[in-house]
Amino acid sequence: MSHTRTHNIHITQYGTRLKKKDEIANFRGKEEYELGDFTLALDKLSKDLTCELTGKDDYEFGDLSTELDSRVKSAVSTFCGKDAYEVGDLSSEVDRRVKERVAEFTGSDEYEFGDITKEINNRRKEWMTSFLGEENAKNYVFGDLTKTAISNFTGKEDYEFGDVTKKLLGNVFGKRKRGGGN
Repeated sequence: MSHTRTHNIHITQYGTRLKKKDEIANFRGKEEYELGDFTLALDKLSKDLTCELTGKDDYEFGDLSTELDSRVKSAVSTFCGKDAYEVGDLSSEVDRRVKERVAEFTGSDEYEFGDITKEINNRRKEWMTSFLGEENAKNYVFGDLTKTAISNFTGKEDYEFGDVTKKLLGNVFGKRKRGGGN
Protein backbone atom coordinates (compact mmCIF):
# COMPACT_ATOMS: atom_id res chain seq x y z
CA MET A 1 0.00 0.00 0.00
CA SER A 2 1.37 3.43 -0.90
CA HIS A 3 2.36 5.98 1.71
CA THR A 4 -0.30 8.41 0.41
CA ARG A 5 -3.05 5.81 0.66
CA THR A 6 -2.01 4.87 4.21
CA HIS A 7 -1.95 8.57 5.14
CA ASN A 8 -5.48 9.04 3.70
CA ILE A 9 -6.81 6.09 5.73
CA HIS A 10 -5.36 7.58 8.93
CA ILE A 11 -6.93 10.97 8.15
CA THR A 12 -10.31 9.31 7.54
CA GLN A 13 -10.07 7.35 10.79
CA TYR A 14 -9.02 10.51 12.65
CA GLY A 15 -11.97 12.38 11.15
CA THR A 16 -14.34 9.62 12.24
CA ARG A 17 -12.95 9.78 15.79
CA LEU A 18 -13.38 13.55 15.84
CA LYS A 19 -16.97 13.22 14.64
CA LYS A 20 -17.70 10.71 17.42
CA LYS A 21 -16.12 13.00 20.00
CA ASP A 22 -18.26 15.88 18.71
CA GLU A 23 -21.39 13.73 19.05
CA ILE A 24 -20.47 12.81 22.64
CA ALA A 25 -19.78 16.47 23.49
CA ASN A 26 -23.16 17.42 21.94
CA PHE A 27 -24.92 14.71 23.94
CA ARG A 28 -23.36 16.17 27.11
CA GLY A 29 -24.33 19.73 26.04
CA LYS A 30 -20.73 20.84 25.68
CA GLU A 31 -18.72 22.59 22.96
CA GLU A 32 -15.75 20.20 23.02
CA TYR A 33 -15.04 16.65 24.08
CA GLU A 34 -12.97 16.13 27.21
CA LEU A 35 -11.43 12.98 28.64
CA GLY A 36 -14.09 11.07 30.60
CA ASP A 37 -17.04 12.49 28.64
CA PHE A 38 -17.79 9.13 27.03
CA THR A 39 -18.03 7.39 30.42
CA LEU A 40 -20.20 10.18 31.81
CA ALA A 41 -22.43 10.04 28.70
CA LEU A 42 -22.91 6.29 29.13
CA ASP A 43 -23.67 6.81 32.83
CA LYS A 44 -26.31 9.43 32.04
CA LEU A 45 -27.82 7.34 29.25
CA SER A 46 -28.11 4.24 31.44
CA LYS A 47 -29.69 6.24 34.28
CA ASP A 48 -32.16 7.89 31.88
CA LEU A 49 -33.15 4.50 30.43
CA THR A 50 -33.54 3.08 33.94
CA CYS A 51 -35.84 5.99 34.88
CA GLU A 52 -37.84 5.37 31.73
CA LEU A 53 -38.13 1.69 32.65
CA THR A 54 -39.10 2.33 36.28
CA GLY A 55 -41.30 5.37 35.64
CA LYS A 56 -39.36 7.40 38.20
CA ASP A 57 -38.15 10.97 37.63
CA ASP A 58 -34.82 10.61 39.44
CA TYR A 59 -32.42 7.67 39.42
CA GLU A 60 -31.39 6.05 42.68
CA PHE A 61 -28.76 3.36 43.04
CA GLY A 62 -30.43 -0.07 42.85
CA ASP A 63 -33.45 1.07 40.82
CA LEU A 64 -32.65 -1.24 37.89
CA SER A 65 -32.13 -4.31 40.10
CA THR A 66 -35.31 -3.58 42.04
CA GLU A 67 -37.34 -3.12 38.84
CA LEU A 68 -36.00 -6.31 37.23
CA ASP A 69 -36.63 -8.26 40.45
CA SER A 70 -40.20 -6.98 40.56
CA ARG A 71 -40.85 -7.86 36.92
CA VAL A 72 -39.43 -11.37 37.26
CA LYS A 73 -41.51 -12.02 40.39
CA SER A 74 -44.62 -10.74 38.60
CA ALA A 75 -43.97 -13.04 35.63
CA VAL A 76 -43.40 -16.03 37.95
CA SER A 77 -46.63 -15.23 39.85
CA THR A 78 -48.56 -15.15 36.58
CA PHE A 79 -46.94 -18.42 35.46
CA CYS A 80 -47.89 -20.02 38.78
CA GLY A 81 -51.41 -18.57 38.80
CA LYS A 82 -50.83 -16.66 42.03
CA ASP A 83 -51.41 -13.03 43.02
CA ALA A 84 -48.05 -12.57 44.76
CA TYR A 85 -44.68 -14.28 44.49
CA GLU A 86 -43.29 -16.40 47.31
CA VAL A 87 -39.86 -18.03 47.42
CA GLY A 88 -40.04 -21.50 45.88
CA ASP A 89 -43.11 -20.81 43.72
CA LEU A 90 -41.32 -21.42 40.42
CA SER A 91 -39.69 -24.69 41.53
CA SER A 92 -42.96 -25.97 42.96
CA GLU A 93 -44.92 -25.06 39.82
CA VAL A 94 -42.40 -26.64 37.46
CA ASP A 95 -42.36 -29.78 39.62
CA ARG A 96 -46.18 -29.93 39.62
CA ARG A 97 -46.40 -29.48 35.85
CA VAL A 98 -43.74 -32.11 35.12
CA LYS A 99 -45.45 -34.64 37.40
CA GLU A 100 -48.79 -33.87 35.74
CA ARG A 101 -47.35 -34.52 32.26
CA VAL A 102 -45.65 -37.71 33.44
CA ALA A 103 -48.95 -38.92 34.93
CA GLU A 104 -50.69 -38.21 31.59
CA PHE A 105 -47.94 -40.09 29.72
CA THR A 106 -47.91 -43.09 32.03
CA GLY A 107 -51.62 -43.19 32.84
CA SER A 108 -50.85 -43.25 36.56
CA ASP A 109 -52.28 -40.97 39.25
CA GLU A 110 -49.06 -40.42 41.19
CA TYR A 111 -45.51 -40.06 39.94
CA GLU A 112 -42.88 -42.45 41.24
CA PHE A 113 -39.24 -42.45 40.25
CA GLY A 114 -38.77 -44.73 37.24
CA ASP A 115 -42.34 -44.37 35.89
CA ILE A 116 -41.19 -42.91 32.57
CA THR A 117 -38.64 -45.67 32.03
CA LYS A 118 -41.22 -48.34 32.84
CA GLU A 119 -43.76 -46.81 30.46
CA ILE A 120 -41.26 -46.52 27.61
CA ASN A 121 -40.22 -50.13 28.15
CA ASN A 122 -43.87 -51.28 28.15
CA ARG A 123 -44.56 -49.37 24.94
CA ARG A 124 -41.40 -50.80 23.34
CA LYS A 125 -42.53 -54.34 24.25
CA GLU A 126 -46.00 -53.71 22.81
CA TRP A 127 -44.52 -52.36 19.59
CA MET A 128 -42.09 -55.28 19.26
CA THR A 129 -44.93 -57.75 19.80
CA SER A 130 -47.04 -56.06 17.13
CA PHE A 131 -44.09 -55.92 14.71
CA LEU A 132 -42.43 -59.31 15.33
CA GLY A 133 -45.39 -61.33 16.57
CA GLU A 134 -45.90 -62.58 20.11
CA GLU A 135 -43.69 -65.68 19.86
CA ASN A 136 -40.77 -63.85 18.23
CA ALA A 137 -41.01 -60.97 20.71
CA LYS A 138 -40.77 -63.42 23.65
CA ASN A 139 -37.68 -65.04 22.10
CA TYR A 140 -36.16 -61.79 20.78
CA VAL A 141 -32.49 -61.93 19.86
CA PHE A 142 -30.48 -58.91 18.78
CA GLY A 143 -30.98 -58.47 15.03
CA ASP A 144 -34.50 -59.90 14.88
CA LEU A 145 -36.00 -56.47 14.18
CA THR A 146 -33.66 -55.91 11.25
CA LYS A 147 -34.36 -59.39 9.86
CA THR A 148 -38.10 -58.84 10.10
CA ALA A 149 -37.89 -55.39 8.52
CA ILE A 150 -35.81 -56.70 5.60
CA SER A 151 -38.10 -59.71 5.17
CA ASN A 152 -41.15 -57.41 5.11
CA PHE A 153 -39.44 -55.13 2.61
CA THR A 154 -38.14 -57.80 0.21
CA GLY A 155 -41.04 -60.23 0.60
CA LYS A 156 -38.53 -63.06 1.14
CA GLU A 157 -38.27 -65.11 4.31
CA ASP A 158 -34.51 -65.72 4.06
CA TYR A 159 -32.15 -62.88 3.23
CA GLU A 160 -29.49 -63.27 0.56
CA PHE A 161 -26.85 -60.74 -0.31
CA GLY A 162 -28.25 -58.27 -2.86
CA ASP A 163 -31.95 -58.77 -1.98
CA VAL A 164 -32.42 -55.16 -0.84
CA THR A 165 -30.73 -53.76 -3.95
CA LYS A 166 -32.79 -55.99 -6.23
CA LYS A 167 -35.99 -54.93 -4.48
CA LEU A 168 -35.08 -51.23 -4.73
CA LEU A 169 -34.18 -51.49 -8.41
CA GLY A 170 -37.34 -53.50 -9.06
CA ASN A 171 -39.40 -50.77 -7.39
CA VAL A 172 -37.72 -48.07 -9.47
CA PHE A 173 -37.52 -49.78 -12.87
CA GLY A 174 -40.15 -52.52 -12.61
CA LYS A 175 -39.71 -56.11 -13.79
CA ARG A 176 -37.44 -56.42 -16.83
CA LYS A 177 -36.96 -59.37 -19.12
CA ARG A 178 -33.37 -60.49 -19.62
CA GLY A 179 -31.76 -60.45 -23.02
CA GLY A 180 -33.49 -57.31 -24.26
CA GLY A 181 -36.25 -59.28 -26.00
CA ASN A 182 -39.94 -58.50 -26.14
